[in-house]
Amino acid sequence: MKWQFVELQKYKQEAYPFEETIDLAEKLTTNFGDVIEAIEPVQVKGFAQADRTDIIVHAHVETTIVTPSTRSGKPVTLPLSFDIDEVYINAEANAERYEIEDSVILINDEVIDFDQAVAEYIVLQIPLQVLAPGEADEPMPAGNGWVVISEDDYQQQTVDQPKAANTPLAGLADLLKDED
Repeated sequence: MKWQFVELQKYKQEAYPFEETIDLAEKLTTNFGDVIEAIEPVQVKGFAQADRTDIIVHAHVETTIVTPSTRSGKPVTLPLSFDIDEVYINAEANAERYEIEDSVILINDEVIDFDQAVAEYIVLQIPLQVLAPGEADEPMPAGNGWVVISEDDYQQQTVDQPKAANTPLAGLADLLKDED
């Protein structure tokens, strides 16, 4: 989905609706193959509308990806459903109109490449921890002299055993214990 900025400027009174199925498999598996092993065609539905000299795009995206488990590397099927709200501007001064948390994109070549935006948002939707079915109940990996622990176990461990000071002068603290 690529749109000419000037063409979308015509939609000031009413929105330009769109509904497309796009294939991002090659792009995403090539560029992000370590986190996206496969992706189904992406359903994108939304609208674009001109606001003064800017273009506001809202879209709902749905797809399913296959990503490796962060624990075992096994493939995990992960459905994704999310919204995209972006503002496209063609003059840097126009950015002042929007809040800092708004997604404002400055375009240079008068073309809005919404496929690129959808691809980037898909990558951002992948959780930091993805587990295959049943992995959450399995014991954590361990080896010779090391073990992976959960964040909750780590927090409990720091409460139970306060960390000793590990500085070159930490041993001097014991010298002054008797004087207190």
